Amino acid sequence: MIRQSKKSTSWTLVTLGIAMSLQLGRMPWTVLALTLAPFAWRVTAELKHWKPIHRIVRYIALGLALASLFMSYGNMFGRRSVVSLLTMMLTLKLLETYSVRDARLVLSFSFFLCATQFLFDQGILMPIYGGLVILSALIALTQLQRDEAFSDRTRKPVINLSTLAELRFSLRLVMLAVPIGLMLFMFFPRWASPLWGIPESTLDAKTGLSDSLAPGSIEQLFMDDSAAFRVKFKGQVPRISEMYWRGPVFWKFDGRAWRAGFMGSNIEANARPLARTAPWNYTVQMEPNERKWLFALKYPATVPHNARLSMDYQMFSRTAVTQLREYSVASDPNFIDSPELMQELRAQALELPDGYNPLSRRLAEKFRAQSSSDFAIVQRVLNHFNEEEFHYTLQAPPLGRDSVDEFLFDTRRGYCEHYASSFTVLMRMAGVPARVVTGYQGGWYNALGSYLLVKQSDAHAWSEVWLPGSGWTRVDPTSAVSPMRIEQGSLGALSQPRHILDFAWFRNMRNGLDIVQQRWNDWVIEFDAGSQSRLLTPFGIKDLNNGTLVVIMIIACGILIAILFPFMLRIRGPQKTDPLRKLWHKFLKRLEKAGFKWHASLGPMELGAAAALQLPDSAESIGRVTDVYARIRYAPTPPLFEELKDAIGQFRPTRSQSQRS
Repeated sequence: MIRQSKKSTSWTLVTLGIAMSLQLGRMPWTVLALTLAPFAWRVTAELKHWKPIHRIVRYIALGLALASLFMSYGNMFGRRSVVSLLTMMLTLKLLETYSVRDARLVLSFSFFLCATQFLFDQGILMPIYGGLVILSALIALTQLQRDEAFSDRTRKPVINLSTLAELRFSLRLVMLAVPIGLMLFMFFPRWASPLWGIPESTLDAKTGLSDSLAPGSIEQLFMDDSAAFRVKFKGQVPRISEMYWRGPVFWKFDGRAWRAGFMGSNIEANARPLARTAPWNYTVQMEPNERKWLFALKYPATVPHNARLSMDYQMFSRTAVTQLREYSVASDPNFIDSPELMQELRAQALELPDGYNPLSRRLAEKFRAQSSSDFAIVQRVLNHFNEEEFHYTLQAPPLGRDSVDEFLFDTRRGYCEHYASSFTVLMRMAGVPARVVTGYQGGWYNALGSYLLVKQSDAHAWSEVWLPGSGWTRVDPTSAVSPMRIEQGSLGALSQPRHILDFAWFRNMRNGLDIVQQRWNDWVIEFDAGSQSRLLTPFGIKDLNNGTLVVIMIIACGILIAILFPFMLRIRGPQKTDPLRKLWHKFLKRLEKAGFKWHASLGPMELGAAAALQLPDSAESIGRVTDVYARIRYAPTPPLFEELKDAIGQFRPTRSQSQRS
């Protein structure tokens, strides 16, 4: 067994640490603790020179690790659970990694672990993460190769290369591979769907809108500034106050939480606006959300490919959105949704659980008695929110069983879901059909890229009521309490920053830099089979088929290899310059400036004698330098290195009189 050196062990640990860094943030705390424990033990063992851990202890650690995985995830069929298993097994492998072979296994699987992270995120920073893993792994593999090469020597040479030298060597190797990688990226035939497609049953939880609504569910997204989707408009751009991006529609209320109804989400719409008269035309580039929801303004006149429009005018993808998806929509806000309401839907839109919120029911009956129409009831409730001491805030107190009563009569502090839920309940108690809609409201317009950025913090909830002659009509009770939320977006409604770095200028800078991610999405993430077939259109070649792509790829890679082959031959491993040799060359350069032409065939004493004859004014200092250099090189008891350094530092040769003339 060839044992690895301390330096190669250190680089192996660094490589694995970088590779698993992203996955650590996705682990439950128990799995995280049992993953970090072996890693921390191995780092400490290297520092303290501990002996390898006993085999029985390793088996116990393995059993605890597997038990924690099953207890945390419940199964081993999701991406997070499988990748967490891989991460945990790699850290446990460190407990027995003391040979070159085992270290190479850890590094090889670190590459694989790095690749799995692209299943979760394909953002612009991911290539940097992958590059760091590759560079550190190449350094570690170089060290392991060196350990193996010198394993049969009784006395191994001392190779004390700088980290910068190691990085330069690894970077040269990577740069040689980049052109070939680009050719493969551009011309390797692609499938219409990703090769790494994952069955819907294995999808795991992801932040974003939920399939239910309860107090605090949207409030939690307010701190999340990650992108939900981006929108490019063609022609007319609606005002911010009109940008309600429609998502899940909720019909059923159990006293605390709202959920979707079967008919509204499963039966397709029987009518839609005319596409040719729709005023809003736009393209949505949606980030993966692992749901089937597609967001659009009301009311969609066109439906993207492989999608459907439900009866409550929510768009659904046929498959879960597990990768970046782009689709075009035309919307008409003037379309009348359900001019006649089916009796079954009316019953669902008025249904409430018995025995909940008695105070709210009496308030709704009072408003009903004071109003002449359903529209008047809507205005009466909105006026109530506006005139009473209600507050729009993130610091909403927790609510109990009669959540609507407690909100309307006690706390009066809440976020958009509090107002949408209580308003809808009051409408139903007053006999007005109503439902809750969730989605996003507003967005940030990026002038550099001419697109609208909608973030998770723009998540919003509002109500819709059915009114005779108008059909389903949007009513946003939040606007009665905080109009700035609707006019300026979610962050414009709060006077206090969310956290220590929540400054307007910082948010604007971050939103502006999103154009880098948007361009990455356009040029890299969305480079699919269709884009590949049109790659050579500017050169008059249209619709490349797979056979043509393979031929072009082989020819291009062959040309690149022929060009790069001489550079491959010139690559040498990282070398450390001899400090004594560096000082001697410094001495020779000063002699050249003084007019002395030296030859490589001359030894140090011969060179010194020849230089002293040509530069007699500096003969004494030349003799001192050559004498010290020769004794350091060849004497059994050499002088100190600093003596030569001082001699050369003080050496200032001057040209002889004959040379000056």
